[in-house]
Amino acid sequence: MSLSLGNAIAVSTNFIKSNPAVPVYKGEENPSNLYAVIYHIEIAYNEGKAQKTKQYIIIDYKEFNLSIDAKNELIEVAKQYCRANSISEDEQLEIALLDNEEAENFLEKIFNNMKVIRGLITKKD
Repeated sequence: MSLSLGNAIAVSTNFIKSNPAVPVYKGEENPSNLYAVIYHIEIAYNEGKAQKTKQYIIIDYKEFNLSIDAKNELIEVAKQYCRANSISEDEQLEIALLDNEEAENFLEKIFNNMKVIRGLITKKD
């Protein structure tokens, strides 16, 4: 097999990075106490001559219905994650619960975008 570089393909982002998912436990740290999972996705893009990185923190939780207090507690845990990882709470940060339709659509678009990019570079027989 011989490998070679192809021509660059223009995409609207410089990179998309999915960081490792972080489990959130209710009680002891064991699988039966898994309460939620935090997904952290970074998307770099150009704005003028500067590269910026948008940080998306998306919280997927197991329970079907959560009270507003429980949702706020999850948001606070996500903010703790941001502080622990030196992620600034500014306009480049977006935190959303996965029950939010926009967050669900966003995740779907990200993964579909990755499939499209892969499809652009995959030659079909």
